[in-house]
Amino acid sequence: MAQTNTYSIRCPKCGAQQDELLYDSLDVGLEPDLRRRLLENQINKVTCHACGHEFRIDKNLLYHDSRLGWMIYLNPRPIDQAAEAESEFRSVIDDLTSVLPSGKSLPPVDLVLSRIELVERIFVREAGLHPKIIEYIKYLIYSQNLDQFMPEEKAILLNGQESTGEQLCFVVQDVQSHKLETLLHYQKETYDSLLDLLTQDGEQSLAHQLFPGAYISARAYLMGDEI
Repeated sequence: MAQTNTYSIRCPKCGAQQDELLYDSLDVGLEPDLRRRLLENQINKVTCHACGHEFRIDKNLLYHDSRLGWMIYLNPRPIDQAAEAESEFRSVIDDLTSVLPSGKSLPPVDLVLSRIELVERIFVREAGLHPKIIEYIKYLIYSQNLDQFMPEEKAILLNGQESTGEQLCFVVQDVQSHKLETLLHYQKETYDSLLDLLTQDGEQSLAHQLFPGAYISARAYLMGDEI
């Protein structure tokens, strides 16, 4: 079930402080409406008691789909702090593991660094897609179009709502303005071929060699972060 705690927050507009109940974790398998609220920007949304300004608190959040059997941990940080996020993530995994009943193991847990990455990873997991293959496809798109899509300036995201059984749809977002710019389409059968090719041999696979850490990101890889 969802877990909440009370936090002291400051309004970014008027500077007033107030205590607010915020979500630390969600289980959308038990409470499906929390998924809708997350996608509609209603989770951890606050109204200032002093000036009425509405804003969202981006904080650490564990998203759990107990029905489908996976988790995503959001640790909001700049992409150049991926190493710090991975270190904190390992502590979170240790804490989660420590409270499991004897004989139980954790489901897959992904690490993301922004809310938009969280939404994207939800769509990836719900569609039964492999996160590392999706990031490898982004790596190919970046590598073949560096004159248009510099990773320092553009983020490539899977558009789960526009993707179909025949093709995957990606959208290019400007990092500074957050404006969505270009739609790109990729044949699903090519994804299937890459899945077979890149995931052979488990931890020795090419996919694991490219993305060995908890934070799986083609953009971070191309920007030179150790992931």
